[in-house]
Amino acid sequence: MITFGRFSDSFKDKQKIEAWGRSEKLFLEKNYTDSYEAFLNYIRDDESNNVIFKREGDNIDFELMQGSKIIYGHFSGGRVVAEADIAEFDKTSVAFMRRLMEMNYSLFYCRFAIKDNKICIKFDSQIAAAPPRKLYYAWKELASRADKQDDLLRDDFKMLRSIGSAHTEQLPDAEKEIKYNFYKSWLENTVRRVGELNEDVYAGGISYLVLNTAYKIDYLIAPEGTLMNELEKMSWDYFAKDSKPFTEKNRRMTEALKKLAAIPKEQVLEDLYRVKSTFGIANPAPHQTVVELFNNNLNNVKWYIENNSTDIAIAIYEYLATYSLFSYGLPKPDAKLFNLMLNIINQDYFTALGVGEVLYDAVAGKFCEQVIKDRIAQIIKEGTELYPELKFNAENLKFDSLTNFLRSFITEMQTLNYNG
Repeated sequence: MITFGRFSDSFKDKQKIEAWGRSEKLFLEKNYTDSYEAFLNYIRDDESNNVIFKREGDNIDFELMQGSKIIYGHFSGGRVVAEADIAEFDKTSVAFMRRLMEMNYSLFYCRFAIKDNKICIKFDSQIAAAPPRKLYYAWKELASRADKQDDLLRDDFKMLRSIGSAHTEQLPDAEKEIKYNFYKSWLENTVRRVGELNEDVYAGGISYLVLNTAYKIDYLIAPEGTLMNELEKMSWDYFAKDSKPFTEKNRRMTEALKKLAAIPKEQVLEDLYRVKSTFGIANPAPHQTVVELFNNNLNNVKWYIENNSTDIAIAIYEYLATYSLFSYGLPKPDAKLFNLMLNIINQDYFTALGVGEVLYDAVAGKFCEQVIKDRIAQIIKEGTELYPELKFNAENLKFDSLTNFLRSFITEMQTLNYNG
């Protein structure tokens, strides 16, 4: 099964919310083992089976999956312990030992440690001092740092070796080949288009083109490891609150795209694999956050259409989806509607992967109107379990051009009512 984007644990269903409530209530009653069992059920994704645990009496052993890492732990003897191996080595190095000490100062709940020629990250606590809310943030810190630091440390310190990633799922060779070809094409096309534009007059358009390409690769191709880290760095650098002019930031990002395009094919393919996760990277964001993003960017579309830069206008619409999916833990209907929108804009990619029906013929400029409306209706129907007032009037969609469709689609998304 081909999937898109990063795992999100935001906006869980009613059963999970009830499990969280039970966990907190049982903890206050000092029924700690039952509380932790309910907590493990809360963080477990039933589709991916990302959390495995076994209870014997008052003891629980568990495993959590987070990207390329597995976190092992137990509740027993009045203590809760969780840890993950990050890398192994033959002999210690002052350089990476110093790095670990520096990183420990940035942690709130966990610590890096050395154990049996392995670097690990660990959390432990008295059970009575670790209520569900603390446990959630502690394990999220541990899991996210473990998943990220294995790649970063090995990139910086060549004496370190990968460990504990045998559970990751390799993609079929045909899928990897398709993803690599589009990865390369999107990067090269964006670099070429940026080179055609005046960097002062089109500074905003260049930003949209480059950022959208990075976010699109992150969502549609979902590379892991070093590639994912490079895409994240581009976004951080651009939105850093510094005094650098946007033209300079655009140049830096364009150079970053060129470097990504120049990475040998074998290295790119190594970062294309499938993982399971327990904690989302992006923080939850309500639908109003998406609406505010729309309001802050939609006015920029008109100028590019009027100045014969329709491709940049489309990139802005696409950016609204890719930025949201990259930056926020979205309500599921928003995430699914954005996926539908990206399917239409990138129909050639979805067709090459053999995913779903053809929704848009770019050459003929023709939409499969009824199929699109049916897909929207299904998304809204699934969403009404949590959001009974959710409605999307598909009759307001315009199918005479891609830009008009995207404008009408975003307009309808703005009106979605997420009140319970």
